Amino acid sequence: MPEDSLRAQLGELASSAEMIMKVPALKARMGSVDYYVITLPFGTAARYLAPTDPNLPAKQRENRRPTPARFREITNYIRRNPDDYRFSSLTCTYGRDGTRRPLEWEAAAPDGPGATIGMLTLDQRDPLIIVDGQHRFGAIRQAVEEDPLLRDEVISVVLFPYLSVQDAQQLFSDLNRTAKKTTKSLDILFDQRDVLNRIVQQIVPHVSVFGERVNLEDASVPTNSGQMFTLAGVYQATKPMIDAAQPASLLPKLAPTVEQEFVDYLVDAWEFIGLQFPEWGKVATGEMDIRDHRSEFLHWNSGVLSAIGEFVGDAMRHAGKGWKPLVERALSHPENYGWRRDLPQWQGIATAGKMVLPRSTLRPQVRAYLKCRAGMPLTDGDEAVLGNFSEEVRESLRHSATVQP
Repeated sequence: MPEDSLRAQLGELASSAEMIMKVPALKARMGSVDYYVITLPFGTAARYLAPTDPNLPAKQRENRRPTPARFREITNYIRRNPDDYRFSSLTCTYGRDGTRRPLEWEAAAPDGPGATIGMLTLDQRDPLIIVDGQHRFGAIRQAVEEDPLLRDEVISVVLFPYLSVQDAQQLFSDLNRTAKKTTKSLDILFDQRDVLNRIVQQIVPHVSVFGERVNLEDASVPTNSGQMFTLAGVYQATKPMIDAAQPASLLPKLAPTVEQEFVDYLVDAWEFIGLQFPEWGKVATGEMDIRDHRSEFLHWNSGVLSAIGEFVGDAMRHAGKGWKPLVERALSHPENYGWRRDLPQWQGIATAGKMVLPRSTLRPQVRAYLKCRAGMPLTDGDEAVLGNFSEEVRESLRHSATVQP
């Protein structure tokens, strides 16, 4: 054999050998399909795994087109939590290249438990195509580029055989169809990293009208429940106050070291707000069963509660330590008529017919309404929504604005 030809063959063999990788694996069966579970260092995964080409037509892709902005979001999560970030497995298909099946299985034992543990041989020239987890994968690649020390971190990978594009699409659909997004309330309850979440979690048990009357899990309060609000509703109403407290010089800059100071201040704020709604206290003491009266009042609606929180935040910014008289004047104004839902004055502000308006419409309108009742200055956005109010209400609000609190 000529020397040049021999050298070329040896080079090809050496190159092939470099692309062969053996990894410990578990083998299992789901339905009629054998699959494998392996772990790969981030650096290896970033080099070996391959996402679906986003330029392919939808019918030819194994999954949805990725959103690169999500890569940055997840990369930041890794970088902010280097000691305790967590990822679920990536799911890939193997064997797409029909000329090189990237698979050879060597079990530790011919039968028994050892038959499911062994070494899997992979050919890196035939990449593993990601079916589920492409945003995690994109984030891993970004993170390794920014911090090479992360290349030794390890992630688990589940491997299913590639049969066809349609089969891979079905796999993606099956993996995502039954996934259910957790509710905002549960996200707040379980996420201990976010200082705002921790503050709201600590507020709830210490506010007399909250406590067990706040639903910690659901997206909304069931109609047959004795609870008043969801944890997400309390969070959305509390966050504007937190955002306003430091600019208003009511609290220091938010940080874990002053967390308890925020909790104490906001518990007091919510106790004060609760005093403006007698029905809250009656439910808390058992004098009133909310199930018999929930539909009678607007102040139990989550959108209205958010608007109240935003208004209180505005009052804090406007008046600093003097915010409470403004809030009391607006929330307890006699022309609110006790916040009864069926009153004509709420039409166009919070209701349309017998229905409560969507949150996105209701929130800025109730906020502007309350600022008028408090005699506070309005923004251009506030002025814009006043056109939706009846002339009778606008005239009443103009009168409120001329009276100093």
